[in-house]
Amino acid sequence: MTTTRGFGIGFFEKKPFDKEAKRQFREKWSKMTDNEKLDFANERFSNMSEDRFSVERLDALCKEWAKMSATEKQAFVDERKKAFHNRIQDICHF
Repeated sequence: MTTTRGFGIGFFEKKPFDKEAKRQFREKWSKMTDNEKLDFANERFSNMSEDRFSVERLDALCKEWAKMSATEKQAFVDERKKAFHNRIQDICHF
């Protein structure tokens, strides 16, 4: 039996607290062959060597943020708030 629990679905989907994204990932994962799963995991883990807190990375993120419209920025913030709220509900079992 293959499970996605130990892999950290949020890391793969970039939405760690999105229940719908988790469900969709599980469906996608269950249809993949073992070789596809291995290739997928290798690709994702190869990106872990990227320094997320380097000056260059943070500068790129700031430039990306500055290019966004006010509406896009608000949507981004709303999505993060919703994700946080969903995660709190998952943890506290509301």
